[in-house]
Amino acid sequence: MNQSEAIHLSDQELLELYGRDHNNEWLGILFSRYLHLIFGVCMKYFRDENEARDQAQQVCLHVLKILPRHQVTYFKSWLYQVTKNHCLMQLRHASGQRYLQPVPEGTFPDTEEDSAVRDKQAQEKRYAHLDEAMKQLNDAQRRCVELFYLQRKTYQQVADEAGFTLGEVKSHIQNGKRNLRQAMERMGEPAHGGKGRGGDNDEK
Repeated sequence: MNQSEAIHLSDQELLELYGRDHNNEWLGILFSRYLHLIFGVCMKYFRDENEARDQAQQVCLHVLKILPRHQVTYFKSWLYQVTKNHCLMQLRHASGQRYLQPVPEGTFPDTEEDSAVRDKQAQEKRYAHLDEAMKQLNDAQRRCVELFYLQRKTYQQVADEAGFTLGEVKSHIQNGKRNLRQAMERMGEPAHGGKGRGGDNDEK
């Protein structure tokens, strides 16, 4: 089966293919479906786009390492839990003032057990909103946002991979980010601030 056919398979069918031949191409399709979920969880805990992107990459590498040892039935739920546990572990072992700054109560709990009790419904609602907001972007905006923010491609790499000019790429990223933020706000989610890619001084 080639990739163009595999993209139409369900998560479970892709997991079954991976279980048979351990071909990372099937995982690549799964990751492309849920990169925004991984990034959203990381943003929830680190509240910084650059740090969240770094941690999202670490999650993907971690999944590649541990998935062969697990019997996964619902990939999206499992991936969410793995990402959440990764973030909590990083915060637990982190030293330095950037993780010790006061944050609003309930931003993240002291323990994983507290998180499961106090934040589960709010988190699930937020990630459902993020998933829905990404679906509201047009194909070009969604593709460019995922490549630039989640896969950390340069403008030129995004242009080469997506088949757009540099000007089109920058426009799609800017409009996609704005539309994503507006969609989240319409669903009652506060916009996260912080410095991210896409400004005048960003990589060209």
